[in-house]
Amino acid sequence: MGLIWSNCFAGVEFTASGGQWERLITLCGRQGIPLYRVQPTPEGFSASLPARSYLLVSRLARRCGVRLRAGRRKGVYFRLRRYRGRWGLLLAPLVFAAAVHLLGQGVWSIRYDGLDAAACRQVEQMLYSMDICEGAVLTQEKLRAAEKQIMDSDDGFGWVSLNFEKGRLVVEASPALQKPAIESNEPVDLVAAADGIVLELNVQEGFAAKGVGQTVAAGDVLVSAYKPDPYEEPVASHAKGLVVAAVKKTYQCVQPSTYETETLTGGIESSYRLRLFGRTLELGPQLPESDDVRVTHRPLTVLGFALPATVEERYVPQRQTRQFHLTPDGARQYARFACLAQLYAEFPDAEIIAESRREDWDGGTLTYTMTVDFKADIAREKGE
Repeated sequence: MGLIWSNCFAGVEFTASGGQWERLITLCGRQGIPLYRVQPTPEGFSASLPARSYLLVSRLARRCGVRLRAGRRKGVYFRLRRYRGRWGLLLAPLVFAAAVHLLGQGVWSIRYDGLDAAACRQVEQMLYSMDICEGAVLTQEKLRAAEKQIMDSDDGFGWVSLNFEKGRLVVEASPALQKPAIESNEPVDLVAAADGIVLELNVQEGFAAKGVGQTVAAGDVLVSAYKPDPYEEPVASHAKGLVVAAVKKTYQCVQPSTYETETLTGGIESSYRLRLFGRTLELGPQLPESDDVRVTHRPLTVLGFALPATVEERYVPQRQTRQFHLTPDGARQYARFACLAQLYAEFPDAEIIAESRREDWDGGTLTYTMTVDFKADIAREKGE
């Protein structure tokens, strides 16, 4: 055991020559001083002993007239002594180990599962606003609070889960299920939304007031909410059905060939803020608050390593007013699309059969009139 102590901690090899070196060995045994690897030499002997006992042996050697010469020193104590005054070399491994441990608690990457591009950007900005980003140090309490805040701020999520392990934050979310629409049971008639000739009739509830081939006018009852029972007593119901009719309608649009609009120039006006540990430091002049200001966040990095800080950029895209000139064919196309937009806004399932148009030019302004023959479902609940 003493040999292990001398090798691992502090030991000194020495040579003793001259004088009564045999007596020195005897005195060391009486004093309980351990000597290891004792070897005879031409003038005395060589041995090793614990460093703590070297001073006592040197006093005994003077009593015996023996000259001691210290040789190799070994053990942890003497290894550390060579770094005396250079504590940075000893502290560096400890600091490195502590840094590795802390970095393991920080976020190196964030992965989003179950989110489309728009929802991903939305959740990302919300997490940045809560200082959850690359380089941040997270706790379970902070993650649970972030989950609750995301759920409370947006009803579009059915559930949100933030899982952090080994430097990776996984954000999982699922959209909320849409509540089924509850149909009204109030008795209501289906009336015609436009003049036309009935081509197809499919009544699910109620009483058909018109038949295939009949001509109807806008506002006529197509499916009545009341139908007689076997005793000719009216029974109220919520009319439902499909009434496809051939319709002819005219739409008109006025399209100038020269107009002004605001367009993006490609430039932006921006300002920056530094967010660190929940605090905000403004970097330079800030943009005034307005609805046009957009906000983005990105992690602050040094040599590719993310720090627990984010840079918040607030910017406004620059716009300018420009004047556009349309050719006659371009104005015609714009006007036609505007008339078609009116048609499909009124009848989303319209199927165009034929169309005719009339153009009236007044200087640089086109009045475009389009007459369309189409078939569509014209049944609407009364009062819509």
